[in-house]
Amino acid sequence: MKHILVATDFSARSDRASRRAVLTARTIEAELTLVHVVDDDQPNYLMERQRSAATELLGQMTTTLAEVDKVASRMIVTTGDAFDGILRTAAEINPDLIIVGPHRRQFLDTFVGTTAERTIQRSRHPILMANAVPSGSYNRILLATDLTDASRSAVTSADRLGILTGVDIVALHLFDAPAIGMMKRAMEVPDAINHYVSVEEKRARSEFMSFLAGCGLQGARLKLSPMQGSVAAAIRACADEQEVDLIVLGTSQRTGIERFLLGSIAQAVLLDAAQDVLVVPPRQPDETSL
Repeated sequence: MKHILVATDFSARSDRASRRAVLTARTIEAELTLVHVVDDDQPNYLMERQRSAATELLGQMTTTLAEVDKVASRMIVTTGDAFDGILRTAAEINPDLIIVGPHRRQFLDTFVGTTAERTIQRSRHPILMANAVPSGSYNRILLATDLTDASRSAVTSADRLGILTGVDIVALHLFDAPAIGMMKRAMEVPDAINHYVSVEEKRARSEFMSFLAGCGLQGARLKLSPMQGSVAAAIRACADEQEVDLIVLGTSQRTGIERFLLGSIAQAVLLDAAQDVLVVPPRQPDETSL
């Protein structure tokens, strides 16, 4: 049976994560582990009081999950920084998926360094950020791909989780057409620019179809567009236009400024997307399963 770890701080935002976890558990036949992290930067008596209260609340939640939702679950209360507690718990139980609630929208510019961002940045497990109010199983999913191993890993992980089964899949690829800007600056005639884009799109379509076939997704609807401006904005625009419920992204294992820039795409999507977002980290060399 698959295993989902859902983080809760008992806020309205984490209620979205909990509800999405229940819906997902039903869809992919998974059990849940609810984790709450008590801040350890406070006096011991306050920590113990909060631990006791959290244990009682989680106990009520697990009872409701069993009796009302018919979903098996267990609970864990730990201490530390929120993101560290979530990741330590994930390392201990090795879940197939971690689900967290959305960041605080009124503080968009402070997303970097928040629990959500730090958890996603360091996680070795797929993480789903439940942005939308859960109302049912996913019906349409956007796979944002760049045809790299990171994208292949994201598609494979989503498929193994079971969330791609029985849904409408839209696959997006923003292909590289580097000469567009130069041709425009050189005041090339529109027909020449359009011909160049057409040639590059034909090449990209062939590579894209081969990539999807290798992932077993020949039935996905293809969306191709030349890469211009913000990649994250293009992904969000496609998600809105196609009315998808979930965006699936892969992240690359890089270092230094290259890793920061690549990570900023996923970060920017997470920052403003109205839809749920599933972020899949690269597979580790010693991993044999999710």
